[in-house]
Amino acid sequence: MSYSNDIYSGINSATLSPTQPFLNSNPWDINLMSADVFLQNDYAYISKQSLLGLTKSKIQTANPKENITGENTANVLDFYNKDNANLLLLTDVMGPSFSMTTHIKEKKYVFGLFSRLRTQASVLDFDNYLRFGNERIPQPNEYLMHPFATQVMNWNEIGLNAATSIFPYSGKKWIFGLNLKYEIGLDAANIVNHDNMLLTTTNAGQNPNKKNIYASNYNLTASYVTNYNFETDRYEYKQNGSGIGLDLGITMLDQDPREDEYDSKFSFNVLDLGYVNFKNGINHQFVNGNTVKLQNNPNLDDVEFESPEQYLKLLSQEAYGDENKSFAGNGFKIGLPTSININYSQRVKEHHFINVNWIQRVPVFENSLKRNNILNANYSIQKEAIGYGVSTTLSEYNNLQFGGYVRLGPLILGSENAFPLLFKHKKLHAANVYLAIKLYPFWDNAFKRHRREQCDCEK
Repeated sequence: MSYSNDIYSGINSATLSPTQPFLNSNPWDINLMSADVFLQNDYAYISKQSLLGLTKSKIQTANPKENITGENTANVLDFYNKDNANLLLLTDVMGPSFSMTTHIKEKKYVFGLFSRLRTQASVLDFDNYLRFGNERIPQPNEYLMHPFATQVMNWNEIGLNAATSIFPYSGKKWIFGLNLKYEIGLDAANIVNHDNMLLTTTNAGQNPNKKNIYASNYNLTASYVTNYNFETDRYEYKQNGSGIGLDLGITMLDQDPREDEYDSKFSFNVLDLGYVNFKNGINHQFVNGNTVKLQNNPNLDDVEFESPEQYLKLLSQEAYGDENKSFAGNGFKIGLPTSININYSQRVKEHHFINVNWIQRVPVFENSLKRNNILNANYSIQKEAIGYGVSTTLSEYNNLQFGGYVRLGPLILGSENAFPLLFKHKKLHAANVYLAIKLYPFWDNAFKRHRREQCDCEK
């Protein structure tokens, strides 16, 4: 996020603002590899630990009955046990990518090509029935589980970036940019509880701590496709879905034509319009079948898990007396995580900028992934060979985070949530880190640009 405001971020910033590569003074910008990982949830946490500390720590699961909880013991996987739970996961790996500057009829254009491997999962306002088991307390005799939806997708993306100036007679400098993306679906899952589902609890024999749990009045849809071969325990890469994605951006600069840096920048971007169609995806639907025993059912508990399809057929057998009855055909769509990114940047003095970003998710298609909402403010110093900045972020409007980035030549390293990386947190539940390795062929600088201007004057 912070690094995407850097003038020299190049093709790496195109995915958040298609116009940003246009601001790069270098005629070529090459990304060899970059990775961005983000996780935030309020379902579970690890007590009194940092991310680096996890590499050399043994984690145990909370057991309140033995007085082992995250409140009193370090390195414990414990649970918030809220009524509703949320989880947002994002990984974004950009492979070999580039942008280049060219002139067509004396007008500047920037074109780029990028490749990405993206994984996202979104679970919002999940009715947390699991909290009773996590706290080792009895479930209610009757519980209405409210509707919920969760989406997961793993996909490749190949994108073309293009940006150029518009409105040549305006007093401001206007730039329009777009990314046209081909989406290659690999794995996906979509689970939707459409209505209130009744969960009933009864005693199981003489042991008061042992309970039977039954589900009735259900209306569930489960769709999935995966490249993981459960028979061979191997991931077999192949395309399972396809789609088109689109990013659009427009930027207004207040800039002296004689200056390399702008005085202020306002940018409006619509990101990830589109969806991926999984034509061979498998759909199962469970609607008002028999009452299904979910816990202490030997037909489910005593069967070794072999694959999602095997388990869904077992549920179908329980619900309808027919393992194939729940099958609802092939094909489903997952919407891209559509969002709006609004950015304002103000130069304080030479190379020094204050930047503000607001990213708001705006799901457009049914079964769309959801990214995290962000309010981010950062202060950065942006020079040709080095750049760095500090930031503060309000993620999901309720989680305050601090971070920053540093750019040293071809190496970029940063995080919008840096403290959990290094320092122990009482409840470690969120993380973010990104890095990139780049090349800058035909490096440009102010001295070279000044010499070119002199040559133009002599002509």
